[in-house]
Amino acid sequence: MLKDVCKCKFTNSFKFEADFSADPIWCNVCGCNLDIEDFPLSDKLQEELFEWGSEYGKWLDLETDSLKENGLKVVEKHNEKGLQLFKEVKKQLGEQYPIEFVPSRY
Repeated sequence: MLKDVCKCKFTNSFKFEADFSADPIWCNVCGCNLDIEDFPLSDKLQEELFEWGSEYGKWLDLETDSLKENGLKVVEKHNEKGLQLFKEVKKQLGEQYPIEFVPSRY
């Protein structure tokens, strides 16, 4: 459950953001990464979120900490897909879970 992971007594503020090896939903108060399985999302959407999250950082050369060739295009496409998924997340969560989209940076 959310309260078992998040250190906040109560949170109703979330952000949708990709990161390495993390689910894309975070507490917007304490910054804790939350398990998407704790949210009322369809199995299909959860699978799409896992797939999208696994693509995070494909635009970076981690050895040199720099953009790969065509890195800007890759991160833009990642953000476009993220925004599309975010809209579906927001739709499925409804007003009970206020959430904002945070695009990946390059």
